[in-house]
Amino acid sequence: MQVTSTRFLPLLVSVEDEQVGPDHLLDDFADSLRVAYSFGPPYGERLVTWADLDALRVNRRALRRAALDNLDAALDGLRVHGQPPALMLSFAGLECSVLLVDEFWADLRQSVPGELVVGVPARDVVIVTSSRSVPGLEKVRRAVDRVFFAGGAHLLSRDLLIWRDGVWLPFTPGGPEEPGPPPGPPSGPSAPPGPGPGSGELPVPPGPVNRPVPPPGAPPGRPDRESYPERRAPWPGEGRQPRPGPGPR
Repeated sequence: MQVTSTRFLPLLVSVEDEQVGPDHLLDDFADSLRVAYSFGPPYGERLVTWADLDALRVNRRALRRAALDNLDAALDGLRVHGQPPALMLSFAGLECSVLLVDEFWADLRQSVPGELVVGVPARDVVIVTSSRSVPGLEKVRRAVDRVFFAGGAHLLSRDLLIWRDGVWLPFTPGGPEEPGPPPGPPSGPSAPPGPGPGSGELPVPPGPVNRPVPPPGAPPGRPDRESYPERRAPWPGEGRQPRPGPGPR
């Protein structure tokens, strides 16, 4: 059945959050993060439990679909701020929920050299950079450290995530990365190589990213194209080797 009398939104929670327990409805996401579902509005104050499913007489699949449909419908309020090497999202205090919008990241990927890397230290903080930008990665790490140093409710993860093949994975500095465009054919023995991973040039935009097909009848729900960062200033530090992240905690 479809949920019509109550509105939900999906959001990310940490498995280390003491306010989240086995009685809550959770889906796997990445690393130590899970997808929870919030009643609303206002959203984020109360998470859906298994007992709520029974009381609402709705199954898990229907609730998940209703929450994702509501998220799509709310995307007109999504904004991207800043300039390279790091961008920030604005989404009414639920910025972490945007990590579940595959279409947004597939479109943003076209404007960023390398691969998308994000820091999501708290529910309302998402910082985006390029896997090839050393200054960007350092800026994101500093921002994550500041959020955790300040403390507060709804902390999520100290670790960065990378968008790869339509999935968020833990980011490992120096790990495998999407290669840059192939070098151009040389015209002679001393001809310089064409653009490559260390050249600092923007790569050729990649092809479409395979994403789950939205459910039939779901609203398009995507922000205006003007809210996406297009061809902005060059991303500094492309092709340099990121410094290693912190050791095991």
